[in-house]
Amino acid sequence: MRLLIIKLSSLGDIAHALPAVRALKARTGAQIDWVVQPEYVPLLKCCPDVERLIAFPRRNFLCGVRTLWREVRRERYDGVVDLQGLLKSALVARLARTTRRVGPAWAREGAAWSYDLQPPQAPGPRRHAVDELMDVVALVAPGDDAQPPIPNLDIDEAIPDGCPGPHVAFAPFSRWATKNWPLEKFAELGRRLVAEMGCHIRIIGGPSDQAASEKLAVQIGEGARNMCGQTDLPGLCALLKAMDLLVTVDSGPMHWADAMGVPLVAIFGATDPDRTGPYRQREQVVVREDLDCRPCHARTCARSDLACLRMLEVEQVYQKVLAQL
Repeated sequence: MRLLIIKLSSLGDIAHALPAVRALKARTGAQIDWVVQPEYVPLLKCCPDVERLIAFPRRNFLCGVRTLWREVRRERYDGVVDLQGLLKSALVARLARTTRRVGPAWAREGAAWSYDLQPPQAPGPRRHAVDELMDVVALVAPGDDAQPPIPNLDIDEAIPDGCPGPHVAFAPFSRWATKNWPLEKFAELGRRLVAEMGCHIRIIGGPSDQAASEKLAVQIGEGARNMCGQTDLPGLCALLKAMDLLVTVDSGPMHWADAMGVPLVAIFGATDPDRTGPYRQREQVVVREDLDCRPCHARTCARSDLACLRMLEVEQVYQKVLAQL
């Protein structure tokens, strides 16, 4: 049996798909191919459940579409499982040679036209993304698991730097301002962790976060190190795996750390942890402010004051850190 998975992006969404892929492999024993954006190919090479990775040419589509066509049609599939639910992923599903295409209940942009099967839309509010993807899996390979399986990842822990004391990573950056706890509060938290617990802080993020991360490291002082843009994605996961704790906003690193079992403290603003929070650790690691306006799921704050983040005190996060460490 051979299955084609389509989950193109993003970093956190791909982490949400890992339990579904593990379940498909465990229940069917199928050979699994995965279509994903090129920047995530090196990371998914760490997933032993996947035999072949096919790069989706997001930035140079016209130049790369012929290669995509050839790679997707190289095999005949017993099923195509679209876990993205967008028009571009539905088009990839249509390219594949198969008689059965399955997609999520919440598919958007007209993607549903491409599917032969979709799970029914559950009544009430949206559930966690991992649970909704498992609904898609159940159409291909029913199972009676009480919980989605733990992802199968082959990621080596980074070599420790030899410093004693707890090693804590900060992931203070996301693409939404409404997710990002103020950096001055991260700085105050970092200073307390260094002074009171002897922690060593590693600040992680992408290349575009380097300047802000360097400023944060200076504000924390000795014991903090800027790691933004200094590793590739597998290297980032190896670094996270070596940490005693990750303090994070709602971001891709949060989901990969959770998938690897790294202890978390997760700070939430505009988004809903019941929908996109850390799946394995859930509510016990989440810090949030209960306001009537949240979760708004908006990239910009309608109140213009980011109250859901600014009202979260350093002491609240610090107590969660103490509990986790």
